[in-house]
Amino acid sequence: MRGLHHHAKQPAGGRPISSIQPKRTRLWLTSPHFYPTYGGAQNRYRSYIPGLLERGLDVRVMTGTPQIQERSEADADKSWYEAAPGTWLSPITLDGAPLERIRLPDSKSRTRTQIYYDALLEVCQQPAEGPIVAQLLTNMRPQALPWLRRLKASGVATVYSVSQFPTWQQKPFKRIFRKRGYQRVYNSFDALVTNSQAIEVFLREIGVTTRIEYIPNGVNLQRFHPPQSAAEQQARAALRARFGIPEGHKVIVSVGAIMPRKGPDILLQAWRQLLQDWPDTHVMFVGPRADTHDPKLQQFGADVEALVAGSGAPERVHFTGIVDDVDNYLRAADLFVLASSREGTPNSVLEAMATGLPCLVTPFLGISAGIGTADEHYQLVAREPGAIADALAGMLRDEGRAQGFGERGQRYVVENVDQQHSLDRYAALYLELGELAAQRR
Repeated sequence: MRGLHHHAKQPAGGRPISSIQPKRTRLWLTSPHFYPTYGGAQNRYRSYIPGLLERGLDVRVMTGTPQIQERSEADADKSWYEAAPGTWLSPITLDGAPLERIRLPDSKSRTRTQIYYDALLEVCQQPAEGPIVAQLLTNMRPQALPWLRRLKASGVATVYSVSQFPTWQQKPFKRIFRKRGYQRVYNSFDALVTNSQAIEVFLREIGVTTRIEYIPNGVNLQRFHPPQSAAEQQARAALRARFGIPEGHKVIVSVGAIMPRKGPDILLQAWRQLLQDWPDTHVMFVGPRADTHDPKLQQFGADVEALVAGSGAPERVHFTGIVDDVDNYLRAADLFVLASSREGTPNSVLEAMATGLPCLVTPFLGISAGIGTADEHYQLVAREPGAIADALAGMLRDEGRAQGFGERGQRYVVENVDQQHSLDRYAALYLELGELAAQRR
């Protein structure tokens, strides 16, 4: 490994024991892909890095290269794919944390699993001054059990983030098999963290007995807020001008990958209906074009493009791709829509609320009180184009109603899901688990 070995320091002889500072807990955030291609969980934990560093944790990232279907337009470093699987790539620093990346095979396989978890073991076994915690984020399967046991046996605390409502089979036999798999892998961790009370209930119902901590996602209120300063107002105007959006036109924004689960096709159908009475509306999709990079989504991507082309106003549909300043895009919009079918606690909704946007949300598997109260802090509407079009029209017709949703949503986020509180909870959990695991060494 390059530059990450951190050798323990011995206290000077004769120092009073009370003056020795506590040893820093090393936290490895790890996922098979993390940056620049990432999903909601990776993006959220990336936003936690500065706050966890401020709280004294030695934060580091270990990641790999995405599978072919997970790549995005931001995943542009072709030199990655010239290296042989198992090769450590050039390290970088991400938001103040060292990031180590290993080349993984391009498709899901036993070899990909082995290389990734062997690499995780390698970095977690580097010399460290204090306890070591591995926070795993995504793609947890029973095949990982041997490595999880080896991590725990070496004194590493293991935590898994269940950020999305788990998939659940309809056929009874497959459901039993899936249930046993979840029990085995989830119960192997020192703790699970979830951002959804509905997910916590589900996990207990299927027999998960390990420690579960419900910690709300948290929103960075220094970033996500309505436009206040002259600079933020200018940034809003400049961004709209860059996309050719005239003053006075309304922008409906959605944040997330262009993929079936997120429902961009449903939103486009709703917008096309809305155009009949509200021709000066635009739709902006902020997030990676998964439909253009995943071969399995080729037909879905073609359907999305056909909806845009056949709308009669294709110039009013905007795909931004991955951006680092989502807050600016939210401040440039007027309404927010989440049309997803399955989530945990989607931070995109909370961040839109924090920005003061009126939010429309369709019922999704995993919905909970973590995003506030339906029809109080956001409007809940059926996941169907006509219903979404009617709800959007209602907001556009009644500006006072829309403003009320925006104000109540923003107040809910400020009062209940400030990221600083979530960071305090995470830091305390990591410190506690690290100390307990260190005792196993």
